[in-house]
Amino acid sequence: MKKQTIIIALLAGTFALASCQDGDWDVPQTIPYGNNSLKAGRTVTIAELQSTYANTISSDNYKQITEDLWLRCVVNGNDYGDNLYKQLSVQDETGGIIIGINGSDQGAYMPVGQKLLISLKDLYIGGYGNQAQLGGLYNGGLGRMELTEWKNHVRLIMDDMSEAIEFGSIKVDTIDFDPNKTMAQQAGRVVRLSGVTIKKEGTPIIAPEDGSVSLVSNCVNRTLSGGNAGSKCVLRTSTYAAFKGIAIPDGAVDIYGIATIYRGTWQILARTESDLAWKRN
Repeated sequence: MKKQTIIIALLAGTFALASCQDGDWDVPQTIPYGNNSLKAGRTVTIAELQSTYANTISSDNYKQITEDLWLRCVVNGNDYGDNLYKQLSVQDETGGIIIGINGSDQGAYMPVGQKLLISLKDLYIGGYGNQAQLGGLYNGGLGRMELTEWKNHVRLIMDDMSEAIEFGSIKVDTIDFDPNKTMAQQAGRVVRLSGVTIKKEGTPIIAPEDGSVSLVSNCVNRTLSGGNAGSKCVLRTSTYAAFKGIAIPDGAVDIYGIATIYRGTWQILARTESDLAWKRN
């Protein structure tokens, strides 16, 4: 947390310095992250992108995007709470998608609500457990793209820039989770699960690492039941998450998080402690 605070402070200082030197206090002349020269061409929505590559995603395959396509979206989840590892979650008004980036502290540069312009050409799209993802090649399959590649393909759009108007009503919203809706309608979106019970097993905290529960890729999957969870729905929490030690409550609670799917099971990824509604102030 301290490291991220320092980075944000440095960024703020850079903005101020650039404005002073240019004699313009209204609009930052440069943004010290990403590719400031990017200008959007033909834009597509996340729903259109997933529809075009539906067979590739559903078969857990991958393809390189060869067309000059652009995506306007907003960050709805990052690694700020250490539960999304080297991943960024973004959405537009039609859906959400996960982006794999081989770099940490993304939350310091791209907080929730940050508008992004992404050049999709030459990036790879595919599925991991049927979850749609953007990334690069790794060991002959779809993985995280290198940080330098990501920075070449993304531009941060600030509210005081003329391009911001092109994003229209795109914002981070929350939808009520519905297990009967399709993956494309909910995956990668911020969802709310109301009145659900978290199954207790082993040490009664969210993500123990003492061997009392099974770990899958250093994560604990806690079964959710009741409310609007439906069947095959888990709360997935990394043992590295900042909130891993929170006690599991008795009874029904509300939960927020990014909805992802792995081979028919919905995995809800809380982003920070505040997504666990009973822990909110």
